[in-house]
Amino acid sequence: MAIFGRKKKETVDAVEEETEQVVLEGEPGVDRDWDRAFDGPHDVSERPEATGLVNLGAVKVPAVPGMEMRLDLEKGTNRITGVTCTIGGSKLQVQAFAAPRSEGLWDEIREGLVEGIKAAGGSAQVDPDGVMGKELLARMPGRDANGRVAFAPNRFIGVDGPRWFVRAVINGPAASDAKQLAVVRTFLRRVVVDRGTEARPPREVLTLTPPQSVVEEAARRRKAAQEAAAEKKAAEAQAAAGGSDAPSSDGTGQTDR
Repeated sequence: MAIFGRKKKETVDAVEEETEQVVLEGEPGVDRDWDRAFDGPHDVSERPEATGLVNLGAVKVPAVPGMEMRLDLEKGTNRITGVTCTIGGSKLQVQAFAAPRSEGLWDEIREGLVEGIKAAGGSAQVDPDGVMGKELLARMPGRDANGRVAFAPNRFIGVDGPRWFVRAVINGPAASDAKQLAVVRTFLRRVVVDRGTEARPPREVLTLTPPQSVVEEAARRRKAAQEAAAEKKAAEAQAAAGGSDAPSSDGTGQTDR
């Protein structure tokens, strides 16, 4: 019995190994359907040795030449709750949240977004044919350079992963231009999420951390500013001390000697 049991296990292991080595060919959304685990965004367990990424802790984003990156802070706490990347004139905001193990959040969150956008005076419609599933196309109210009401296109993409959820917001040309949207989608698919193993309530935002290089640069600038302020203060004190020792006038134009 033990022999047969071992052979059965070996067969199962071989099948699992073969399954893990399957490589999907073609472009998702063009040649085949999108497969999140294969096409991304990825869980850190799927891309543990991913290179060419900016490490923000819970989220890692591709380091693309010419890209501008801004860390989004939560008012009141200054927690880093998201990252906004500017790619070719379009902006992509990425936020990651904890999610239940057994079900996704995107359907429910999408419905809430539609209600919120309409309540703010905008409009929204669901695109059922998005590459990574249903996407939300919105027109958000704002003000143009002349102060008049203007509507800007925004595209919301939601991705349910293993115990995490990623919400991406695209604005700028890529929100409506198919060619530029494809570039931003490819960028998004390279994102890696590291949720951690601790228990978290669903929808809790995963706090990000700045890259070490940013921390070091901020410390360098802070030190330089403190040194400059100290030098300025010392120079002012020296000038004040020098002024008190200057010869005084007797009011006749003559100077005391």
